[in-house]
Amino acid sequence: MRLPYGISNFLKLVEEGYYFVDRTNYIEELENEPEPYIFFLRPRRFGKSLMISILHHYYGLEHKTNFSKLFGKYYIGNHPTAKANSYYILKFEFSRIDTITPESTKHSFRINVLSGIYDFETYYGYAHKDYGQNDEPANILKRFFSEHFSKKIYLLIDEYDHFANEILSFRFEFFAEIVSRTGFVRKFYETIKAATAEGIVDRLFVTGVTPITLDSLTSGFNIAANLSLKKKYNAMMGFTEREVKEILDTVCPESEDKNKVILDMRAWYNGYLFNIKGHERVYNPDMVLYFCKELMRESAYPDNIIDFNIASDYGKIRKLFDLKNGEQNYQVLDMLIQENRLNGQITEQFSFEKPFSRDDFISLLFYMGFITLQTEMLGEKKFQIPNFVLKGLYLQFFIELVQIQSGLCFETVDVRKFLIALAQDNNPKPFLNLIENTLKRLSNRDFVQFNEKYIKALFVAFVSLVNLYYVKSEMEIDRKYPDLMLMYRPPFFPNYQFVFELKYLKLSESEKLKDVTSAAINQIEKYLKTDEIKALKNLKAYVIVFVGTEVMVLNEVLKR
Repeated sequence: MRLPYGISNFLKLVEEGYYFVDRTNYIEELENEPEPYIFFLRPRRFGKSLMISILHHYYGLEHKTNFSKLFGKYYIGNHPTAKANSYYILKFEFSRIDTITPESTKHSFRINVLSGIYDFETYYGYAHKDYGQNDEPANILKRFFSEHFSKKIYLLIDEYDHFANEILSFRFEFFAEIVSRTGFVRKFYETIKAATAEGIVDRLFVTGVTPITLDSLTSGFNIAANLSLKKKYNAMMGFTEREVKEILDTVCPESEDKNKVILDMRAWYNGYLFNIKGHERVYNPDMVLYFCKELMRESAYPDNIIDFNIASDYGKIRKLFDLKNGEQNYQVLDMLIQENRLNGQITEQFSFEKPFSRDDFISLLFYMGFITLQTEMLGEKKFQIPNFVLKGLYLQFFIELVQIQSGLCFETVDVRKFLIALAQDNNPKPFLNLIENTLKRLSNRDFVQFNEKYIKALFVAFVSLVNLYYVKSEMEIDRKYPDLMLMYRPPFFPNYQFVFELKYLKLSESEKLKDVTSAAINQIEKYLKTDEIKALKNLKAYVIVFVGTEVMVLNEVLKR
């Protein structure tokens, strides 16, 4: 069985026998919605382009003769709707926009519009017109809509905001200009609205990552619906755990370790929730398919639990934190690194005519998949980092900031050498020296909010650079919460696993050292008596007490 990693063409997927997680029941759900103009947002690489392709093949009249071949095995093939294969499909795809300059952005947007129109004319036998290569995108679309079509149009727009996300992350003012009332993007979508009012465009399905231009697109367009946060559609994109288990049954049917594999995948790739009442959290589908592809090919876990291409997409996190109100944004980062929690509200439509708030920034992180819903209390949402992979990306970013702040130069290879001394030789001193040197190089200003959680964040961030261990912070074990645990992460199995109890004292509190150390030893001895920790093989336990920037206590606690 072939896994469709990176495949977003539904026809190719069916014809070449790729594994397919059937989502076609949602076609029926979407068609039954009272609003014919629908917007749906999900993080990058979450299956949006494949859904656009499925809708294209289902509703496009040019695919009518292939209906049974394409959909016969799936839900919608046995429950076809009234509008199947009854539309002309006009499709725009905006993921390939050159945003280097304002001129290149507009030119590239225009070319993508012309490309969608050209494909339409080719599919349905209309003569290719000269729309004016340098005209406004809105004018090009108006001339196209002035044609008399024999069928109504289903308009599909994929990644409607991709170029805007690129611009937003590093040129806020330019972004605000192009979506303003006189901007070319706003006018383009106003033309689409006019075409819906005239009955030319009968249905609309738009995908994207964030709602940053929805205010422009839907202004005065009150029959449109943003279904992104609706409970019914929580799992329309992404994989449920049942579906991941079914993929594993295909990938490794004889394996006796599937329960272990699913536990690991749950920690790495699961955790996304788009409605607080959603039935279950979903997995990032691209990450799952990458992992399963490598597992099937090598019969072993990949060394890197996240594909390079996905990691580079999520690398945009760096740019986001420099967005407007940068200092406020970095306070959000501190909360995520130290607490893995945030409180706030979700902004459903952005207006850049008002100040960009903390909730707006938190909402951008949510829509882009960098955080997800945890719980809700009295109407206030609580957010968390969804999984281990995203936590690792935040920690890498955190370490980069620490390097800049401290002026300390080190390479990941150095960190790996220090961590291997810990992992293989039970020698924590080189690694702790790295932490000490980092702390000493930080300015006095950085120590205003300095506390035990900051040291823990440094500790976790450095360990996460190397990917030898799962790093568990304050994991609940029998109602006890060890500060840090380093646990085996397949495919790596070093000589030792670790549990650490970390304490921090200010220089002015050094007289408390003896009492704090004694209390920490008592805590760790209690951890070592729990069944879960006793079951860990090759476990080493340490109490580490920092006074100011130095480790004053490094005490190995032996099992009794």
